Amino acid sequence: MTHWITYSEPSASRLAAQLQRHGQSAICESVTLIERLTPSQPFPEDKPDLIIALSQHAVAAYLDHYFQPTHRGAVALAIGKTTAARLIEHGALQVHTPQVANSEGLLAMSHVRALQPSQRVWLLTGEGGRDLVANTLAQRCQLQRFSLYRRQKKQLALPSGFLPKAIWVGSIHGLQQVDAALEPLKIPRQTTMLVAASERVADYARERKWTKVLICEASDTEAVKDACARIDHDR
Repeated sequence: MTHWITYSEPSASRLAAQLQRHGQSAICESVTLIERLTPSQPFPEDKPDLIIALSQHAVAAYLDHYFQPTHRGAVALAIGKTTAARLIEHGALQVHTPQVANSEGLLAMSHVRALQPSQRVWLLTGEGGRDLVANTLAQRCQLQRFSLYRRQKKQLALPSGFLPKAIWVGSIHGLQQVDAALEPLKIPRQTTMLVAASERVADYARERKWTKVLICEASDTEAVKDACARIDHDR
């Protein structure tokens, strides 16, 4: 049987390669289209006191189109390892990640707790989603939010009768699109393993009556290996 990777690119191909190294078959069929947006305000030339990145898509848009040499050396907080990877590869910023890869983990970091009202913070994010970080910091510093992309539903092209070994989901939006496809695809929630990228996605899945849920961050090689072993053992 084949794993269904619902992530958008480039995460989908990276995860598929990991699964194949562990002897697993995988199909990349994203449930989400990523549309780049032009921010409503231009990025300043001067670097801020802090950059907070909430997704790899926001990071990619910033580095591809808006990074300037004058931003070099800025401190950047990335919500998770996948979001941090591109920033680290770029090499121009001082990159840190929270112990827990979610908004609450970011807000608990010492860089955030030490913010002063006069300090300038850029929030790199997408349109929609949680506003916890933005709402929390709005009154604590000079916050500029840059919405650099939006997610849109994608038409699926899966083979007739496809029954996945496991479904890998990276976001709540992605899980919502998977849920919408279950009935026409005749994929049962009760017996299909769902691999969620975070505790928040896993909690949402359980609320949606998924009964077999694992948590695995796709950028963590050992976690992917362990997830494969647990999925195989469950079968």
